[in-house]
Amino acid sequence: MKLNAVQVIDAFVRLGGTGEAAQGLAISQSAVIKSLHQAEHELDLSLVATVQGRLTPTPEAIELMRLARPALGSLRRARHEADMIRVGMADRLRIATVPGLAHSILPPAIAATRLALNDSAAVEVIFDHVRDHLAAGDVDLAISYGPIAIDGLLDVVLKRCPLVCVLGRPHPLAGLDALTHADLDGERLISYGPDGVSRSDSFQAALEQAGLTDRISITVRHTDTACHLAREGVGIAVVDGFVISSGLTEGLAVRPLEESPLVTAYAHHRDGAPLDRAAGILLDHLAGAAT
Repeated sequence: MKLNAVQVIDAFVRLGGTGEAAQGLAISQSAVIKSLHQAEHELDLSLVATVQGRLTPTPEAIELMRLARPALGSLRRARHEADMIRVGMADRLRIATVPGLAHSILPPAIAATRLALNDSAAVEVIFDHVRDHLAAGDVDLAISYGPIAIDGLLDVVLKRCPLVCVLGRPHPLAGLDALTHADLDGERLISYGPDGVSRSDSFQAALEQAGLTDRISITVRHTDTACHLAREGVGIAVVDGFVISSGLTEGLAVRPLEESPLVTAYAHHRDGAPLDRAAGILLDHLAGAAT
């Protein structure tokens, strides 16, 4: 059975239907159904059931993917590596990160690393599944709001900063030097959702300690989205102070949140395996930004 067929079954099981699988794979629903029926014939296994007129995964399909998913992940990584080799990026610095930090502390560290290596370091930045990429050895280094706190992985504290509020300059609160918890009463707040990476997400912990967790009306993944929404007057973005270095707040008002808890940025890498030169230089620059 070809990899594409396994990917169709995986999407069908994960997403729960042929229409959802088609949307997730960016192919037609009829192509999904055809692939599933071909797989049923090839495997001599029932993969599709009709429940209330809807095509859904059978228990056999669910069990098949539970057993096959690790192998599917390996095949996907092999295909990705083949793509990287083909475009001349076999030897590259691989970094996994969460979007919030990718907009702030990571870019200047990458720039400094490439400068230190005479601009010779190829770099790949990967979003999402940070923990999984680290555990599988798919990346050299990762940064998140951590800690991840998993055996075999090291958490390195990089930098701490308070929460800040980002708002459009016409906003009435933009005239204040700092905002209090009470100032935010009745305001529409924009912030990050949980990063899905850390056992203890320091950003979410700061929101909770500030008493703002239940008051977030709009959640985003990317800092630029939060800033654009604030620019359009949709609400006040509550983000980490790392954003100040990103340039995304140009033309906006950035005000400290009084008595804000601190958010911690962490680097992560595998324990016991020495970092290669490029990753070591990057970690030094990330840590140096914390001083």
